[in-house]
Amino acid sequence: MSKFPENSEMRTSKEFCKRIKELIADNDCASNKEFADLVGVSFPIISKAVNFGIIPSTKILIKIADSLDLSLAYLLGFNNDNDFIGSVSPSDFYTRIQELVQESNKTFGGIASKLAFSRTYFYAWKKNNTLPSIEYAKIIADYFDVSLDYLFGRSDYRK
Repeated sequence: MSKFPENSEMRTSKEFCKRIKELIADNDCASNKEFADLVGVSFPIISKAVNFGIIPSTKILIKIADSLDLSLAYLLGFNNDNDFIGSVSPSDFYTRIQELVQESNKTFGGIASKLAFSRTYFYAWKKNNTLPSIEYAKIIADYFDVSLDYLFGRSDYRK
């Protein structure tokens, strides 16, 4: 199972690179290392984001967003709205995806066929306690018309 869809465009991002640089400045960090310490991730992750726009794993993105109280869409540079309202009772991806599938009265197989990836991905994410790449997550969130933060249980607001 690939971490990214074929021909993925979300391994690097100029917008993400720009946003990370802005966040470093906004938080008065004197260095990338200081920012890495602030958000609780390793210096190489921040260095790669700043220098090359490399987008880290979904878990790391969530960790950065949580530490700065930001939406994932804002962090990734998808929008400029940094008004994030966290969930009163946070959930997780597996619970949320199950709820969304049940609400839609569809099956994982039916959804996966529309999204052009294997239904086994849903089961593998749950079985292996992993998260989809941010690109797969965006495809899923768009399909259900919810935000990435809702999909990952970080917010109670669907959009």
